[in-house]
Amino acid sequence: MEIIVAEKAGYCFGIENAMKMVKDTMHSGQDKIYSLGPISHNPQETQRLTDQGIMIINDEDVEKINSGCVILRSHGVGKKIIKVLEEKGIPIINATCPYVRAVQKKVETYYEAGYKIVIVGNRDHPEVIGANGWCNDEALIINDIKHLENIEVYDRICIVAQTTIIESRFNKICDEIRSRVNEVVIFNTICSATAERQAAAAKTAKEVEYMVVVGGYHSSNTQKLVDICKSCCENTCHIETIRDLDFAEVMKYQKIGITAGASTPDWIVKEVLEGMEEQNKIAEENVVEVVTTEEQPTVAVEEVVEEKAAETIEKDEYDDANFDFAAEIEESLKTIRRGAEIEGEVIHVDDDEVILNIGYKADGIIKKNDFTWKSDEVLSDLAQMGDKIWCIVTDLNEGSGNVKLSKIKYDNRLVQKQLSDAFDNKTILEGTVKDISGNGLIIDIGFTDIYMPASQYHVRYVKDLNTLIGEKVKGIIIDYNPKRRRAILSQKIILEKDMKERREQLKETKEKRFAELNVDDIVKGVVKTITNFGIFVDLEGIDGFVHRSDLTWEKINEPKDIIEKGQEIEAKVIAKNEEDKKIKLSVKALLDRPWDDFIAKYHVDDEVEVTITNILDFGAFAEVIPGVEGLIHVSEISYNRVESVASVLATGDVLTVKIIGINAEKEKISLSKKAMEEAPARPAASQRSSSTSTSSTSNNTGSRERSSSYGGSGGGNRRPQSHNSNNNRNKTVYEETANVTLGDAFGDMFSGLFDDDEKTEE
Repeated sequence: MEIIVAEKAGYCFGIENAMKMVKDTMHSGQDKIYSLGPISHNPQETQRLTDQGIMIINDEDVEKINSGCVILRSHGVGKKIIKVLEEKGIPIINATCPYVRAVQKKVETYYEAGYKIVIVGNRDHPEVIGANGWCNDEALIINDIKHLENIEVYDRICIVAQTTIIESRFNKICDEIRSRVNEVVIFNTICSATAERQAAAAKTAKEVEYMVVVGGYHSSNTQKLVDICKSCCENTCHIETIRDLDFAEVMKYQKIGITAGASTPDWIVKEVLEGMEEQNKIAEENVVEVVTTEEQPTVAVEEVVEEKAAETIEKDEYDDANFDFAAEIEESLKTIRRGAEIEGEVIHVDDDEVILNIGYKADGIIKKNDFTWKSDEVLSDLAQMGDKIWCIVTDLNEGSGNVKLSKIKYDNRLVQKQLSDAFDNKTILEGTVKDISGNGLIIDIGFTDIYMPASQYHVRYVKDLNTLIGEKVKGIIIDYNPKRRRAILSQKIILEKDMKERREQLKETKEKRFAELNVDDIVKGVVKTITNFGIFVDLEGIDGFVHRSDLTWEKINEPKDIIEKGQEIEAKVIAKNEEDKKIKLSVKALLDRPWDDFIAKYHVDDEVEVTITNILDFGAFAEVIPGVEGLIHVSEISYNRVESVASVLATGDVLTVKIIGINAEKEKISLSKKAMEEAPARPAASQRSSSTSTSSTSNNTGSRERSSSYGGSGGGNRRPQSHNSNNNRNKTVYEETANVTLGDAFGDMFSGLFDDDEKTEE
């Protein structure tokens, strides 16, 4: 069986970021930590956090809180709730997904500008409820094109999307609104990660025979994945954990696909993957591949009464005078009855019959159709002169004075006796697939043919039964009915027993190996599975998991970019889960930290050659050495005003810059490109007065840009300009169809990361 894990399965960036914030908060020493709604739509992960002391509350509970801190869920909350918490002075840890926060900003901005807000999504979803809270809960929430009856009453509309909605539905609704309203502003705020996950799930579902979607039953994004997968693969199931998976059903298929919702943690996906691989390994190691079919009756036998074969009459004395020779001969011959079993010697063979001497006053005749089932067989090849053959008497006179016999009926009776004994003793019978009958196999077990239904052949499903002809099988008779002359052979029952024993053996081996490993041990293993969220390593009896963040200090797109399946690696044990017997590993824990190397070699005012890795509104990140990056703020790019960083720098550019700041505690580096340039000459004295205003304005602008630090408001969202009421009807004034930029998404999240004396100006 082949298992394919769809790309982008599991935690999205927003949930992963939220979970990190929760973890950091728990380590901060807070006495009471509240989560305003579940951090994600996954009941198992929610329960895990609850067990660790996180208290889940609802919106209406906010008024009752007077101490502790509150974590805002990744789906976000309304503006009023944040205001209440701020007035109470309760610390807020805002774990709202950056993409969701971008939606909230657009809703707030355009609501204040006089637009009617339309949110395309599910009105009961926490993300939609939260976004509606940024326009005083006055948005029109539409999830179906049928709900647009009264949309014409609004002159100016701003449309945003729930980040997890299916894009085709969003586009259809936007097209319909365009045709009805004077002025429309459209923001396609669907998360790119959601679209990519849905596309990857659809791609995988088209390639497999069975699709497994892992995620909470009440998770919106998981339910959409289920709908998408079902449209591409009819055999799709939705599970929350491995306990919901029907292995008997799954193992019928050769090619299985797995995907997971954005709120599904890695450990649940890994558990499902491990369980399926273990089932597959057991099946492959313990059985010969064969297929199933349906019923066909077994060879049958008639019930007969076994009679005494012969009876000899002796006399103590003979009266010679009264001796009748013919009578004495007749009395000396066998007495036979219909249904009796007798043995005879072949005295003649022709094309249609075999004649036997049965020690009776008449010979026995076996017609060809009573000697063999196969009409194409030649009797002279089956019987030779002098052969001893056992038969059953079917008639004392077949019409010409001879006894009619049947070898087939005798053979059938013997077969039924052997089948009965095998059924009673649960004897394992071995045979060969001889033919296909309906939905089952005809198995030659030596003394007869027997039927094996498809459902009893194997734990897996085989499409083409004809490929099994000639394959070896073994099984136990699970149903025997002598009256109906039916016997059913099952190989599945043997396989299931072997699999159970193998499972217990693997469990014992896993527990033993788990006990041998300790935190901080250095281990070697072979990479057996690569996913987008990490790799699984075979540690000789147990699997270890290396998260993608623990593979290397450098940034990578996918684990497969640096690791190959079958590769031997060395890693350090960093965690053990006693309850689930799981091992967490780290490869980078054995590598030197790039930051330590940087600190040892570089200092402020050093000139270094760097490579641009990322372009943002507020500046550009550049790699100083592998694994260490610094920020060239927009204000440090040039002495001339830079309107757009992307117009000056591009990803991959190599340039020489000066290190102007090193924050060892926060492991951050400030770089300057303009420090490598010659400063422009000062303006002439006569122009000083006229340039004062301009200089002041310029300085203010530079201050704002420098205060952005790593993630300042950068490009920011501009307030929409008002439009003349005489605009042409149906004209789209502004439309943003691209995914949200990082600048829009992160906003002021990183403000203040640099010097404390830098102040952000609004």
